[in-house]
Amino acid sequence: MRQSFVSGLQVSTLFIMCGAFSVPVRASEARRADQNASVPQYKGQQLPQKHSTSRESHPSSSERQLDESIEVKGQSRKFNADVVQIGTFRNQSIMDTPMTVTVLTRALLDAQGAQTVTDAMRNVAGVVSSSTSPITTPNFMARGVQIQARTNYRLNGTLPIIALSPIMLENKERVEVLKGVSALYYGFTTPSAIANFVTKRATPQPVTVVSLTGDSVGSYGGGIDIGREFGARKQFGARANGYASNMGTTVNGISGNRWLVSGAFDWRPTDKLSLKLDIENSKEETYEPGGITIPTAVNGRITLPRIPSLHNRYAARDAPYNAWATNVLGRVDYSIWKDWAFRVEGGIARTRRQRSISNVSNVNVVTGWGTNTTTYTGDQNYYNLNVRTELSGSVKTGPIRHELLFGYNRNAQIQDDQNRTNYKSFRQNIYNPVDIDFNALTVSGSTYTYGSTNTDTGYYMMDRASFAKYFTLIGGARYENYTTYINQNKNTYTVKKVTPIGGLVIRPTKQSSLYGSYIQGLESAGTAPDSAANAGSVLAPVVSSQYEFGGRYKLKNALISVAYFHIDRGLSYANPDNVYVVNGRAIHKGVEISMQGSITHELSVSVSGTWTHAVQAQTGNVAQNGKSVIGVPDYALSAFGEYRPDFIPNLGLNAGVYYVGKRSADSLQRASVSDYVTLSLGGNYRLHLVSGQTITFRANGNNVTNTRYWSNADTVLFVGSGATANFSTSFSF
Repeated sequence: MRQSFVSGLQVSTLFIMCGAFSVPVRASEARRADQNASVPQYKGQQLPQKHSTSRESHPSSSERQLDESIEVKGQSRKFNADVVQIGTFRNQSIMDTPMTVTVLTRALLDAQGAQTVTDAMRNVAGVVSSSTSPITTPNFMARGVQIQARTNYRLNGTLPIIALSPIMLENKERVEVLKGVSALYYGFTTPSAIANFVTKRATPQPVTVVSLTGDSVGSYGGGIDIGREFGARKQFGARANGYASNMGTTVNGISGNRWLVSGAFDWRPTDKLSLKLDIENSKEETYEPGGITIPTAVNGRITLPRIPSLHNRYAARDAPYNAWATNVLGRVDYSIWKDWAFRVEGGIARTRRQRSISNVSNVNVVTGWGTNTTTYTGDQNYYNLNVRTELSGSVKTGPIRHELLFGYNRNAQIQDDQNRTNYKSFRQNIYNPVDIDFNALTVSGSTYTYGSTNTDTGYYMMDRASFAKYFTLIGGARYENYTTYINQNKNTYTVKKVTPIGGLVIRPTKQSSLYGSYIQGLESAGTAPDSAANAGSVLAPVVSSQYEFGGRYKLKNALISVAYFHIDRGLSYANPDNVYVVNGRAIHKGVEISMQGSITHELSVSVSGTWTHAVQAQTGNVAQNGKSVIGVPDYALSAFGEYRPDFIPNLGLNAGVYYVGKRSADSLQRASVSDYVTLSLGGNYRLHLVSGQTITFRANGNNVTNTRYWSNADTVLFVGSGATANFSTSFSF
């Protein structure tokens, strides 16, 4: 069964890659470029201005210009966005989106000198590190729910890329984070957030940028970014990115290298037809720093050790952590008639990983001595094979205009069998680590983990009904057919369910919107984390639901958002035997507030804050019911601002403060991790040469006070990164 399905899906994917496929863009999207007047707009929504005759000649380029990519050579300085490119809300004004969406523009990422996903995610309210080391491949949770590494990260709004290797930002134009349940469009995902990475593409203005980077811990590297439109009618576009660096870290003995090669290609053969192809290949080779297992409870309390030095490494020297990732995504849009269009897109995401896990347990919190347990798995292979077909368009019934979407989506999530090598434990001290070579460890045995194939098939439809100029009513449903095939016993189990979505958007004025929404989804309860005794096990699916109420207001060039959410989902956690299980319910509710954009023409900000109350219920354990969900802070705050004085307009000075509140590290709330604050400082200067070239110098410092903190709260703890200064110089031709 597994083989036949995978073969069929591979054939479909190859068919798509060759260009013999089609997909739905909203019909209104497919004609927008030169027929803006004929396409209905939501109140207050403006389409971007045309930037070249080539765009006007090819309406099937279809997607609205990303706000921050309009100014290329000079580099846009917008910290907010007007248009989103995620899920069922592709090409929609953010004001008309009935859920919380945070857009991290290229301007914001550049101002912060962001090089990692951790750098980007700290700007999103309520997103905090979870379960793994921030040095290798960090995991995150949003609204107190794990952002699943194999389902919740997307490339260009659709392909589920596998975040078990670092996601590189050098070829990304923006990062979008859609909060909450997203099952209608994305199917089997957790109700935390969808993180969408939008790639850079060719623009009417040629792009040639050469960059050099370095930091205070020994990293150095460089990259190139080239983009062109060409052809007699500018019907072809290509954007190529390459980057390579040697990496240093704040942890002793942890270094490595990483590289990225990517291409984004566009072809508009006719006014009705457009094709896109994205290819990216990346690699990171580094070493495992190790973690600290929380001690056992004594008299109903768990006493955590004091936070060790930021530079300590607990793993054996040169314990490998290597990861390779390849993502390929193809797409075709065809404008059928008036506002009706068809889209097909599909691709493959593959990640290969060689992973050491090295944790110190049974720690004496006074002396620091404990037992290091190390394992190594050298054959971790993960795949996502994804196909999506959509038909979209609009019809009118009296005074009501319906924007309709019909879609089919199929994803095969494949995990190969894995053979884990176990090593004889050794004594380790978390305060004064013992240095031992990985090759000197003694093999004590091996563990074989059987793989699985999860097949997620969905049919969905949605109607956005606009009426009386001020109201948009949203309704839709997804039929979900989810099947898991286990290699070990050749068994399968299937879950089928219909999940609804409903929402209402009210536009009192052009500058404001109010919304309410309800959505239900069949979600993955996740994969047992590396710290669990059953690491890598795929858990049974559960049903989650969310309702959300919020509002947005445009204050000149800034967007203010506020939202209240309530999520009811299956509860997954590590039980007292450190086995990751699904048992009971988790109730998450909270309030999020954010402001992004320019307060004045000199000051731009990205500020967000969240209050979250997440508790366990119906666990069957009276002592556990009502306790906080592991790893969820009650409060979190992110505030970043950049000042560009009128008297030196090419100079930018910035600062940021990031706060994460106290978090429970145990399902019975017997231990908690203290809150922490980190600060960042930075500056940049843009030099315009008489030859027309531009040189931009940037310097940014992260955790400038070198604060010690636990980066996560879980059964295994990791120390956060220490103070680092990053430097870069970019040359634009």
